[in-house]
Amino acid sequence: MATIYKDGEFVQETWVRADSETGPAAGGDLLVPVALFLEAPEAYLTRADQTALLVEAGEKVGLAAEYLDRFAYVAVAFPSFADGRGFSTARDLREHLNYQGDIRAVGSYILDQVPLARRCGVSSFEISKPEVLKALKAGEWPEVTKYLQPAFGSIEEIPEGTRPWARRSHRDVAVAAE
Repeated sequence: MATIYKDGEFVQETWVRADSETGPAAGGDLLVPVALFLEAPEAYLTRADQTALLVEAGEKVGLAAEYLDRFAYVAVAFPSFADGRGFSTARDLREHLNYQGDIRAVGSYILDQVPLARRCGVSSFEISKPEVLKALKAGEWPEVTKYLQPAFGSIEEIPEGTRPWARRSHRDVAVAAE
């Protein structure tokens, strides 16, 4: 059972990770890696239970582009907090593949990366680190207020200065003293 953080709430979910031994015959909701999925796409998509796609760091999610709308969600792996390829994958899903569904961060990210992942299009988080779970339950949200890329989704921001790519959080607006 995994703890999922989405839209400010915590839920418990159970997903079985497919491997070459179990394949599509595994019971329950199944999280399948891209390479394994591409070996037999219809076998995974015609199962009675839900199927989700797992994109490991460095994998090309575009190989499964024609099937994206048929997954319960797409999980993007963050193998370590120092590996930023998950951010690029999430952005690729939103920007180039126009994926509108749930993108879930899985793996070894840290709390400081959660708001940044949201800016790249990640909409839910599988929490594996107890310190991240504790901080989110306590309402911590470490946000950087100035950005050099526009965000996806419901993140509110405003232009910063004369550079068209610069953005700042709407919370960063100075309030005049009365």
